[in-house]
Amino acid sequence: MDSPAEQLRQAADAVARLGCSSADLEALPDTVVLTGQREIAKARRLLEVYAAWMAATIADRSRPELGHSGLAAQQGFLSPEAMIQKVTGSSKNEAFKLVAV
Repeated sequence: MDSPAEQLRQAADAVARLGCSSADLEALPDTVVLTGQREIAKARRLLEVYAAWMAATIADRSRPELGHSGLAAQQGFLSPEAMIQKVTGSSKNEAFKLVAV
């Protein structure tokens, strides 16, 4: 079985091969549109796994016991969730969910 990194590369390549504009996608046959939608969903799921892993890394490097030397604190944030929210442009709720996962 391929590693998550290889699966992500393959999914991203499959999505990129669909075209590079809405006009390209509109010109695709129905079967390719359906396959393409599956590939996009697969890539999104894999990206969400990576987002959760990265959020866990940020949370670990921002543990309260690290005080001002923690990653979030060094970047001027009170919590890893606040930093993730700012960096990703996500909602507070989404940032908390990422860290919780």
